[in-house]
Amino acid sequence: MSESGKKKELGGYARSIDALFSAGSAESTSVPDDAIQAGGQAVVEIAAVHSDTLLDPFVEIPGQNATAGGDPLATDVTWEVVPDSVERAASGVDADPDALSAALDRFLASDPLERDGQAHEIREMVAALRAVNALDPLADAVERLVIEAHDDEASLALADLMLTAGVASRIAARLGAERDAERRAQLLKVCKAVGVEMAVAIADALSDTYERFARRAFMDAMVMLGNTAMVVVEQMIDDKRWFVVRNAVAILGEVGGDRAVELITSTLAHTNGRVRREALLALAKIGGEDAGQLVYGMLEDPDPEARLAAVMAAGALKVERALRPLLGILESESDSTVRVGILQALGKLGDPGAVNSIEKYAVGSFFSKPPTDTRIAAYRALFHIGTPHAKRLLGQAVDDKSPEVKAAVRDMLGMR
Repeated sequence: MSESGKKKELGGYARSIDALFSAGSAESTSVPDDAIQAGGQAVVEIAAVHSDTLLDPFVEIPGQNATAGGDPLATDVTWEVVPDSVERAASGVDADPDALSAALDRFLASDPLERDGQAHEIREMVAALRAVNALDPLADAVERLVIEAHDDEASLALADLMLTAGVASRIAARLGAERDAERRAQLLKVCKAVGVEMAVAIADALSDTYERFARRAFMDAMVMLGNTAMVVVEQMIDDKRWFVVRNAVAILGEVGGDRAVELITSTLAHTNGRVRREALLALAKIGGEDAGQLVYGMLEDPDPEARLAAVMAAGALKVERALRPLLGILESESDSTVRVGILQALGKLGDPGAVNSIEKYAVGSFFSKPPTDTRIAAYRALFHIGTPHAKRLLGQAVDDKSPEVKAAVRDMLGMR
């Protein structure tokens, strides 16, 4: 691309990249009504879909762009303003997707040494298609150049020249909607080949979708991009929208490494508990001494979901110094879900000193017994600790009056 063009803007994750063939830079704006009436072609940017999986860590995203019906093809509409330089480049060339496809057939079948003239012809066709915002044919062309050219540098360079914010968003939308594993692998290959432009588009798509499968696909793509995506992820960490920060933290948990821990640390003081929760889950995935120390400091987070994530992370990371705080929190905890999480964490720590505290949540008293899920979690913790006293308590519970507790304990002990 021309060095005289404007610099690419990553801020806000909606940006334009340099024009294909000159110093002009593309912009994005809303579709004016008169432009549509004049025959302008609207551009589909990102698929946004709904899900009602409220407990999944990849949901609860405000659906600024989602339709009420949750249609997988529901879209925002963006009009890409084509620079005058591109319109001039397209002068005299029809915007013909079939002609571009045929030209790509010839280009890909030719000897690499004979492709210069063909590339010039393709660039003119691309400019004509951009002039009418025909982004689907351009997305098709980028895919073909990456998938069919087998890492040929000239083909990848041509694909890079075709890639605009709108084209990248179309490819991201296809990735989020694709269910076929082989086809999804092809789209991931395209994402990796064209680099940072796709990272920006995927970050946009990740923030705009409710649908769990799409979010998982976008997460996988960002993790696969590795260092290429880090410049985008770092900017996501500084975003004012909590759900964008949460997405960045989730990605960092998958990527791992010292830099990831450093960035996650900065989010532990975030005002939104869902961000802190995701940060703690990410630290549990990354592991290490530093992660354990950070988790220890969050055991008494005021948000129940974040507190639950902290105690579970302490157990998963086996933070031994967390034993005393966990026992103290267990006594005062009013949230039953967090209480179950603490018992599970104590079981993972495996410290015999916790048995007496756990016992009363397993057995209860003559006048009252804890909820069934709390009792089962307590017995499971005793099973993992495995002291003689813990084993005796389990032996007594094989005939417990609660059918659920009885069945759970028998299953732990391998009894039918």
